[in-house]
Formats: sequence, structure tokens, C-alpha cells
Amino acid sequence: MSLKYLLIILIISTYGLSNTKLRAQTSYFPPLSGNDWVTESFQNFQYDIDYTDSLHDFLQSKGSKAFIVLHDGKIVDETYFDNFTQDSFWYWASCGKSLSSFLMGQAMDQGLIKLNDKVSDHVGTGWTSCTPQQEDQIEIRHILSMSSGLNGQVANPDCDAPSCFEYKGDAGSLWYYHNAAYYMNHAVLEAASGKTINAFTSRNLGVKSGINGLWIGHVFASKPRAAARFGLLMLNKGVWNGDSLLKSRDYFEGMTNPSQSMNPAYGMLFWLNGKDTLMIPGSTLRLPLTLNEEAPADMYSALGKNDQKIYVVPSQNLVIVRMGNDPGDGLLGPSSFDTELWRHINRWRQVPTGIHTINSATPAYPNPCSDYLMMDEEAENAEIFDLQGNAIPIKQEGSRIDTSTLPNGMYILRYSHHSQPVTQKIIIQH
Repeated sequence: MSLKYLLIILIISTYGLSNTKLRAQTSYFPPLSGNDWVTESFQNFQYDIDYTDSLHDFLQSKGSKAFIVLHDGKIVDETYFDNFTQDSFWYWASCGKSLSSFLMGQAMDQGLIKLNDKVSDHVGTGWTSCTPQQEDQIEIRHILSMSSGLNGQVANPDCDAPSCFEYKGDAGSLWYYHNAAYYMNHAVLEAASGKTINAFTSRNLGVKSGINGLWIGHVFASKPRAAARFGLLMLNKGVWNGDSLLKSRDYFEGMTNPSQSMNPAYGMLFWLNGKDTLMIPGSTLRLPLTLNEEAPADMYSALGKNDQKIYVVPSQNLVIVRMGNDPGDGLLGPSSFDTELWRHINRWRQVPTGIHTINSATPAYPNPCSDYLMMDEEAENAEIFDLQGNAIPIKQEGSRIDTSTLPNGMYILRYSHHSQPVTQKIIIQH
């Protein structure tokens, strides 16, 4: 082949790769330091200005501290509540799981770990109370996907002592949202890198993207804009302003697509919208529900206790962050607040909401509820289950269900509407 043709091929390849990288990025990234951050024009991101106060009133009424909306990397809305400021620190709760997943991908890029490494290859044997054969099955990919097979229904789900890691099933055979098993990602990362998780985070993320914060135990804390930066980094598939902070495309796809077959709504420490079935923290049920009926189907999220949220919507170049106190559900990850918030966001953006079209049935209300729950008038054969799948005895008069004696928490309501099954998540809050 002549030098002329080799040069042509090289130019075409370089141009193609360059365009691929550009398509994977938004048009704007804020500086690595300082408070400068460009805002988006109304022409590029239109919303109902008259509804903005209603959106903010809803957020404030639910104990929110910070709310940030990015479009193409630029700030559309940045609002703080209750004396909270741009420079205030807040905990990420389990949103930090998603951050640690990204860090594990960076460790893999550096050749420090492989997904099919045994956890014991890095932390030593005997880190569980399982038999050596059972422990030997547990690989890094299992603790990233919540499919370690360890029993999460123990007295202290945050205990990471060997005695607390009990065998429940073979690794990869079951899904359960297990905090302590997740903690082993940190142990693996520190053992493989020879650095503390704070040092690894600062070196690989902080100085390169401005995602600065502090791990306190297994919980990350930062200013709200650091969470927005992480959402922006994820929106750009691990590329920050032309710098690939996560080089493995396969690993990125693994984070943001189903990581196992039991819970399609879960990637590698990220929650995935638009799937037909769902399992939630504290439950062994596989529910015929999508994560958030109101949000775009391609959304993936970092979700944390007391409704810490980092939503990423690739189809709309959108990142949304919510930090604050518990709005009322008291749940570890997905909650009814997700749906409520997105209903307000859709109204603000003048996007039609979708929940009222499910099987032509009006969803049961109020939700959250206290003493009673009202169903569609044509609902039949109503049943309520707890998150372990146990049927709860109920008192029903017509379309009204008495919930006054049920403990606070999340339940599953099932009924028939015109012979079609309807399933709905219900929050009881007295």
C-alpha cells in the first residue's frame, strides 16, 4: 500500500475518532476550580417561568437543601434552601456507591484490578464466614452488581466483619441490596492501589474534574456542585473536557446497563430507568414496575438514603441533582419522591406526565398515605404486600382501604382493572 493511501486512511481514522469523542461530550465544562459556571440560555432550555416558584416550593416543603439542573453542562437552575449555600457540604449517602463504581473502573484502567478477580485476591481469604469454596466464587463484578450471594438480611447490614458475611446463595445467583458487601469495593480499591480511598479519589477525580470531597467512612460528602460535576462526567461517558478519566467503554456500559439478570433496573452501583421489572432495597421481590414512570426511559441515576439524587438523562443532555433531608419515605434508594419530583419537573418543562395512563386506571391516592388509600372505582381484588412478599391483611370498603394500622414504610399494592393487573408502590407515613 502506498504512503499516499496510508496517510488518507490515517486522516480519516483520526477524524472519525475525533468526531466520536466530540459526540460523547457536551459543549461546556466548568473550570476545575473557582465558582465560575456558565448558565444556559432560555432559548436553549425553555421552561414555564411561572411554575418555577411552585417547583421550588415543592422542593423546600420536602426538606431539600440544594437543587441543580444542568443542560449541555450549563446551569439552568441552581437553588439552595434553609440557609444552605453553594459552599455548604452535604453527604451523598448511597450516591457514593456510584462514585466508587467509577473509581473501580479507573483502577481497572490502571491494571490494578479485573472484574473477574476474586475479592480474596486483594483482601485475603477469610473475609467472610462462608466455606472457602463459597467465598472463592465471589468476584469483584459480584460486589459491584449486588449479586455476591451474601445474606443481606442480617441484624446489622452495615457490619463488614467476617462473621456478618453469611452465605445465602452462590455468587451471581441472587440479587440483594447489601451495604456491607458494597463496602468491600473500598477494601479492594485500597488494597490494589496502595492508597486510601480519599487519596485515590483526589488523584484520579478531584484534580482532573473538580469533583472534590471527602470520604468519611464509606460515605462521600461534598459541595452540591461536585455532585453536579459527577453527573456531567457520567453524561459524557467518563470524558472531562477531552480528558478520558475512564478509558474502558465496556466498563462504562457495564455501569449503565443491567449488570445481572435478577434486577434489570440495576447496573454496577447505578439505578436504571425504563426496565420492565424492578427490585428495590430491602426486598426479595421482582416487581413488574419501572423505576420511575415519569422520568425519561434512558435515565440512569445515583440514588441515596433520604433522597439524595443525581439523575443523568443522555437523550436530553440533562443532569439533575437534589440534596437534602428525608422528604418522608425514609428509604435507601428509589422512593415515591422520585416520581413526585419528576412530575413537577415535567410540569416545569411543560412535558406531559405519564403515570395517569397506566392501564387506564387512576393510581391509588394519596401516596404517601396515612389512614386510608383510595383506589380506582373499578378496581377489583386488591392486595397489599410487604417488601418480602408477604400478604398484609387489609380492611376494604368499596374503593377505600384502611391503612391506619400498618407500620410506616413501602408496600406493594396489586389489583385488577378491567381484568388487567395493576401494581403500584405505596408509601405509608403516619
